[in-house]
Amino acid sequence: MRPFDYTRAENTEAAARQAAGGGTFIAGGTNLLDLMKLEVMTPEALIDINRLDLAEIEETDDGGLRVGALVTNS
Repeated sequence: MRPFDYTRAENTEAAARQAAGGGTFIAGGTNLLDLMKLEVMTPEALIDINRLDLAEIEETDDGGLRVGALVTNS
């Protein structure tokens, strides 16, 4: 596995700014880490978004749903 930087985003604006700089989001899954071990993916920086308020499901004005990035499958 190649070296990488790790940061925990304090808010969505900071996470977006870090991603624009080349970071990759991580939110608890292990798939990304497996891909990094095999060097299929080699991000220079990981941005942990687990503590952000992104676990909501909201109805939209047009009758759809907006599903947050941290909503679980269950």
